[in-house]
Amino acid sequence: MKKIYISLIFILFTFNLYSIEVGGYITENTTWSPVNNPYLVTENIHVDAGVTLTILPGTEIKLSGATHTTWSEFNQNFWLYSGDSVAKMFWVDGRIVAEGTEQDSIIFTRMQNDPDYCWGCIYSPEQAEMSIFKYCKFEYSAGIGIYVSRVAWHTLSFYNEMAIVQNCDFLNYRGGLSVGYATKYTEVLHNKFSYDSNLNSLIQSSHITDLQIYSNEEGFKPALIAGNQFPNRGFIFLSSINFVNNFNSISDICIGSINGSYFYDNTITYNQGWGGITGGNSGDSLYIKNNQFIGGNKGISIDYAYVEVIDNYFEDCRITISHSSLSKIINNIIVNNPEPTSNPAISGNVDVITNNIINNCGVGLSGSGATQFSNNIISNNHTICSFLTDTNIIENEIIICNDEIFLHTPSVHGNPIFRNCILDFELPDGCIDGGGNIWVDSLQVQTLFEDMQNGDFHLIEGSLAIDAGFNTPYYHPFDLDYNKRVWDGNGNGQARIDIGPYEYGAPTLGSIEGYTYNPTTGEPVDYVLIKINNQPGEFTFSSGSGDFQYKLPAGVYDIYAERVFYEDVIEYEIEIFDGQITQVQIPMQGTVDVEEHTIIPLANNFNLSNYPNPFNPSTTISFELATKDAKNAKLEIYNVKGQKVKVLSPSLCHPEFIEGRGERKYNIVWNGTDNNNKPVASGIYFYKLNINNNLVANNKMLLLK
Repeated sequence: MKKIYISLIFILFTFNLYSIEVGGYITENTTWSPVNNPYLVTENIHVDAGVTLTILPGTEIKLSGATHTTWSEFNQNFWLYSGDSVAKMFWVDGRIVAEGTEQDSIIFTRMQNDPDYCWGCIYSPEQAEMSIFKYCKFEYSAGIGIYVSRVAWHTLSFYNEMAIVQNCDFLNYRGGLSVGYATKYTEVLHNKFSYDSNLNSLIQSSHITDLQIYSNEEGFKPALIAGNQFPNRGFIFLSSINFVNNFNSISDICIGSINGSYFYDNTITYNQGWGGITGGNSGDSLYIKNNQFIGGNKGISIDYAYVEVIDNYFEDCRITISHSSLSKIINNIIVNNPEPTSNPAISGNVDVITNNIINNCGVGLSGSGATQFSNNIISNNHTICSFLTDTNIIENEIIICNDEIFLHTPSVHGNPIFRNCILDFELPDGCIDGGGNIWVDSLQVQTLFEDMQNGDFHLIEGSLAIDAGFNTPYYHPFDLDYNKRVWDGNGNGQARIDIGPYEYGAPTLGSIEGYTYNPTTGEPVDYVLIKINNQPGEFTFSSGSGDFQYKLPAGVYDIYAERVFYEDVIEYEIEIFDGQITQVQIPMQGTVDVEEHTIIPLANNFNLSNYPNPFNPSTTISFELATKDAKNAKLEIYNVKGQKVKVLSPSLCHPEFIEGRGERKYNIVWNGTDNNNKPVASGIYFYKLNINNNLVANNKMLLLK
């Protein structure tokens, strides 16, 4: 039989202290307040389906724990027997909304102040609603055995496919956060995972993962994991994810099937075990860009999946991509890899290896074939490569100041071709001089770069590398600094590509700069994935403040923006000019009701459109509505700054009846004026259809005067 009880315990010290004891079933919407601190959980809490437990800022919850110094104690104290366990936990069939503040966090901790004691976890089964935790602190949890095939090891164990966890601290736990078996809506932002000396040795040695995200449910956006701090612990992703701006001092990021995942702007240090980012399955695609990998062994170790590794920095670690012949390694810097000479800085049979710097490592690269193997610098390494094959055409490379050519001899298979390279060694037997090569001595090497000793490989005026390359059709369209490729650097009237990853004297590309924001609130929207022409490898993310920048060659592009809990946006026909900045403001309409904390269902059958588009001076906006919705509907028009300029009412129109559908077609003319009937300026405008103040459809139009 379900029960709930709340009793007061009076404790007399030198002052009166009240606490509230809680346990059993919560059968109606309930609010916990700091007025009743602390809440002592002496029986497992069950939040019934359809019920919300709201926890206010500053509330403190202490759960009765149990000893966990041996595995037999875990089996005795941390398993549910007849619906109860010795160590207490939350079972949430409804939802918890626990939103603290930066000043007043919500605390979940053990009741006993003893390092051998832990409480269980907060567990949401498959049919539970979405819980929200913000500015919470979780301490000393060890998980709960639910039934034979399921142990909820993590402090927050969500099996209901969705969660919002922001600005929380996880301290001294067996597992941090898990979302499975599939994810629909998941956002994990600005959390901190950490340990101190108060964690008993068994919990520490049996640590599971800081974070575990299971497979993404088809049709839903990837989980967003951004702005978090992780300690020296591994975690597992078996899902499509956007992993952005995290700081990780970790042993492993183990990945399974993560098709379409993005790792961007993270710092990943001390990569032990399997490696910094490791795994991948056949058919997956993975995009790793603008990260720092520092220390340990393998920075990236991917099997079978298609991978693009672009604009990353590797120090004391390496890149290994196996069984993925179409992958790309572009614009990376790999330095100070002291690995034994059997482990190259870059290894794997990939398609494109270009614009990289490999400096002061054991072995530069494995020498496997690449369609595009050009414009790299391989310098100051113990060994240039482990072997070369006749699939290699090695062009526009600078290969100098290395101790040895090969790890083992003979290491030439077939007849690889060297073309338009700068070299300080004789080509080994079997290699072909394809022409245009420049041989230099130690003195000439010093005249090539700005400051080679300190790792600055930019070309100086008069460098032998300027306009000396071979203009292969495979060259990358910009250099390591995102300057134009194929430029007349020596001023002789003939533009040629430079040898190496930098193009001397070339102008910078054009760029888009902008801001992602919520047009309803005006607040920035952070960590939005921005793709150019919807190409997955041409991407960036907006920052935690909503700002973004992306450099592009001159041209006209469509800009795609997407993020979990927001509608997708497309900005069409954005023109980019060389050396110029084009401003792009991207309004992101939320799909979560901030008051009710529920997902807003967005319909796609309103046929919202306008004609003509572009227009001057007026356009007709058309959409379809059921008659019952017309009186509660309104059409709002916004400018690119998110400012509302006009509100139009469908109820004032005379709709056309749509035969057989029970709906009517509405046509509203907008004459390009604001609510004060003043003409608005030329530019892009957004029109949004709302019913009962909920957004149901939106679109974009262009006013040209």
